Amino acid sequence: MADNHGNGGVSAQTDELGSTLMGEALDKLAAGDALSVVASAVDAHGERVTCEFDDDSAEVCLEAAREWVRRGAKAQDGSKVIGKPTCYAIAYQGAVADEDDAFQDALILEFGDRGAACGYSAYSLIDGIGSGKRFRYTDPAPAGELSCLL
Repeated sequence: MADNHGNGGVSAQTDELGSTLMGEALDKLAAGDALSVVASAVDAHGERVTCEFDDDSAEVCLEAAREWVRRGAKAQDGSKVIGKPTCYAIAYQGAVADEDDAFQDALILEFGDRGAACGYSAYSLIDGIGSGKRFRYTDPAPAGELSCLL
């Protein structure tokens, strides 16, 4: 479980989940595949479940993903797929303002640990969606604290 909440960080499990989800999303963008809002959760046994939200606007899908995490990452019928989630990550395409207040395309990640005082967000700037090996992205940068969903 989270081993460094007192230091304001995230657990190794959450770091791994966030890195994995971000890598999967970057691969989709490089290939030119549509990226919806994607949420993943992991339980204490390392079991992972992922759910995509793409039936509505980006804002509605993002809120649905957050609610899915809050409800324990359960299946649509309410049944459990994994044990009680210990951490989560949500990835989606968006934009961030640069120092000149111009918006740039970005992959945004929200993540957190059960019992943490807060969740976090990060982003990678992206360019060349669908261009395969010419697709470019920056190293993730912190975007701020959020309410923890677990």
